[in-house]
Amino acid sequence: MRIVSLTFLAVFTGWCVSVVGRDMATRKIPNAHIKGGLAIFAGFLAVFFLYTLLGYAGKEPVYLNWNFYLLLAAHVFWSALAGIILWYAEFWPAGDAKFFILVSASLPLANPELRNFPHYLFLSLLINIFVAAALWAVGSYVASGFQSASPSYFFGELWGDVKKRLGMLTEGKNKLLAAASLVNMGFLFLLQQILNMEARGFLARFIGRTDVLFFFMFILWDKIGGVFASRRWLYISMGSYAAYLIGGYFLFPDHLLVMALASLKNVFRFSLLLFFGRFMLEFLMEKKDIQNLTARELEPGMVLSSKAARTLKENAAFEGAFDDCFRDGLTADQVAELKEWMGKLTVHEPKIEIVRGRPFALWIFAGAALLLALDGNITRFFK
Repeated sequence: MRIVSLTFLAVFTGWCVSVVGRDMATRKIPNAHIKGGLAIFAGFLAVFFLYTLLGYAGKEPVYLNWNFYLLLAAHVFWSALAGIILWYAEFWPAGDAKFFILVSASLPLANPELRNFPHYLFLSLLINIFVAAALWAVGSYVASGFQSASPSYFFGELWGDVKKRLGMLTEGKNKLLAAASLVNMGFLFLLQQILNMEARGFLARFIGRTDVLFFFMFILWDKIGGVFASRRWLYISMGSYAAYLIGGYFLFPDHLLVMALASLKNVFRFSLLLFFGRFMLEFLMEKKDIQNLTARELEPGMVLSSKAARTLKENAAFEGAFDDCFRDGLTADQVAELKEWMGKLTVHEPKIEIVRGRPFALWIFAGAALLLALDGNITRFFK
C-alpha cells in the first residue's frame, strides 16, 4: 500500500504543478483543472478502498481500516468549510478555494499518519500557506528596498505608509467605541475559556482550541468585526461581566484572576495578529500590484484593492452593491454601477484602485509540500 501512496503523491504533484503553472500564466484556475484533480483523488481513493476490502478478506497484510474513511470524511468537511470561508471572506477567488479544498483533502492519501489528522490538519496547512506567503512578501519587499537607488528614502516611505495605514483603521472612529470593541472581544475569549472549562469530551476539543477561534475570527473579521462595536453586544458583554465578576469574587476568586488575565492576553495577541497578519500584510502584498484605472478602463473580472473595496462598501450611494466583492473580480453589474458613479464625480478622470490577480496556487502547493515534509506547520521553527 506504500507504493500506492507514493504513486498517488507523484501523480497528484504533477497535477498540482500543472495548476500552479496555469495560475501563474493566466492568474486563473479553470474548473476543468479542478475536475481533473477530483478524478485523480476519486480514482486513488477507490484503490485504497479496494485494498481495505482485500485486507479485511485476509488477502492484503497492510491496509486502511474503516475508521480511516470516517476520519477522512471529517477532514474533508473541515477543509471544505475553511475553503468556503476563505472565499466568502474575500481572501481567495473561487478557483483558489477549490484548489485548496482538493489539496487539503488529498494529504491523508499521501500520508495517512499525518499529525493533526483529521480535525486540525486543515489549520496546519493554512498556517504553512500564509506564513510562507508572508515571509516571501515581506522578504521580497525588504530586499527590493535594499536594491533601490535610495534605501533610506524607500524605508522612510514604507514607515509613512504603515502610519498612514494605522490612521486609516482608526480614522473617523470614536475612541470610546474602539475601547468598547476591545472589551467586547475580551468577553468572547472569556466565554470561550469558560465553555472550555465546563465542556467535556468531543466538544471540548474544539471549544478549547483558541487557535481555531483565532482562525475563524481572523478570516471573517471584515464580515463580523462590526458586531463587536454594536450596542447590543456591549450591553450583553457588560451585563455578563458584572454577573461573572461578582459571582467569581465570592465563589472562585483565584480562578477568576487566571481567566481574566488569559482573556486579556488573547485580546492582545489577536489584536497584533489582526493588524500585522491581515491589515499590514494585505497592504504589503497588494502594494506592488496596484493599478489606478479610469472608468473607461474598467472591465468585469478585475479585482478591487482592499482599500477600494472597503470604500465602496461604506458608500451609501451603492446601496450594498459591493457588500460581497469577491476576489473572483467585479461583475458586469458592479462595473456598470461603478462607471456610472465615477461619471458623476466632479474630479477630472477619477480613478479606482485595482489589484492584478495574484497566483496564490503556488503558496497552497508550497504549504502542502511543507506540511508533508515537516509533518506539521512551519511555526515549529519559530518556537
